[in-house]
Amino acid sequence: MPKPRDLNDLRRERRAAAAQMQERADTLAALEGAETPDTEAIAAAETAFAEAQAGFETLNAQVGRAEAAEAARAAAATGGDDPAPGTGALPTGANPGTGSPATPRNPAHRGVEVGFMLHALAASRGDRERAVARLEADGHSGVAAIMSGASEAAGGITIPAAQSEELIAMLTPRVTVRASGATAGYGAETSAIAESEMSFDAVDKSFKLLRALVPLSNSLLRHSSVAMAQHARDDLLKAMALREDLAFLRGDGANDTPKGLRNWALADNWREGIAGTAAAAEAAVRWAVSTVEDANVGMVHPGWIMRASAKNWLASLRDDRGNPVFPSIDASGTLKGYPIRTTSQVPDNLGAEGDGTEITFADFDEVVIGDAMQIAIAASTEAAFVDANGETISAFQRDLTLMRAVSEHDLAPSHDEAIAGFTATGWSL
Repeated sequence: MPKPRDLNDLRRERRAAAAQMQERADTLAALEGAETPDTEAIAAAETAFAEAQAGFETLNAQVGRAEAAEAARAAAATGGDDPAPGTGALPTGANPGTGSPATPRNPAHRGVEVGFMLHALAASRGDRERAVARLEADGHSGVAAIMSGASEAAGGITIPAAQSEELIAMLTPRVTVRASGATAGYGAETSAIAESEMSFDAVDKSFKLLRALVPLSNSLLRHSSVAMAQHARDDLLKAMALREDLAFLRGDGANDTPKGLRNWALADNWREGIAGTAAAAEAAVRWAVSTVEDANVGMVHPGWIMRASAKNWLASLRDDRGNPVFPSIDASGTLKGYPIRTTSQVPDNLGAEGDGTEITFADFDEVVIGDAMQIAIAASTEAAFVDANGETISAFQRDLTLMRAVSEHDLAPSHDEAIAGFTATGWSL
């Protein structure tokens, strides 16, 4: 029995059908514009165009139905279940059990459906049908409705687009490159960013796979509560955010990984060995801003990314009169008028002395993040993983369940000139 096509499959087929329809329309127009029209060829081309148009309309209708069904599942998950005990209060004047109005959704529970899916899938050892039944038994019928319609992935499921997009949106404040400005996300239909104005190369994207392993205690998984689901959701977000930050900042593009800002920066836009003095720091900061501005970059959402220790070092600098060199850091969290984002994923051990770090300045309106807008999850109680200390950990021995999450994305600037930065030494307190 052939595998059912999911929404992304249908969208890809619709796009291909639209391209075929355009191709046949162009062929027909060329035949009609010939000096000596070939009526037989024109008739055949008209038939071919009509067939392509019919195929597109059929797929467009199928996509519309699939989108409507997915929207219904999302609405059922977020609005149909009774709140779990202790997770919210009834509105003022509401009377339990008498058709009271729905309680507004608690913002802290955003994306919690994914946590319940993780819990149910882990407790069911990756069996979707058993996971759905477990959710139903625990009173989470809305989440069960979503999960029952999710497409199956290797050893697990692909989270539906509505919940994947919500989880990806929650990554924004956790990943400095996503949070620094107006980045663009797009789904599976889009594969290229069209170029405009300045004559630079177009940005072509091929999605890179991000795999995150999240070990969950089986003791935790024996409970079904909003707190448990939030914990599972947050563990997943943390694992994904840390790896994304590292890739988007310093990835070299090798081995099917994203190429980060450091390696997108032009050679002339990056300087090495900025000394740990107030004069050198002020000159380097001014140079980075000027380098981007002088390239006629729009400066729509410019900003800085650095380690917190580097930010605090800059804030501590004083001039000859004892006044802060960069008073705006403590006053407003900005440097030269532009916001600062900090992350521990920027190294602080670069260079021969092992005390170097990187400071990146960019107009993040020019930085494009392409997202496939879907996350696949799977569970195992037998697998092993390597922890942060390099030790191999057995999930079975530790009574853990390993959750694997896979997402697809890539990053590229519309114009490389929008990124500048430098490697600094001794920038720490």
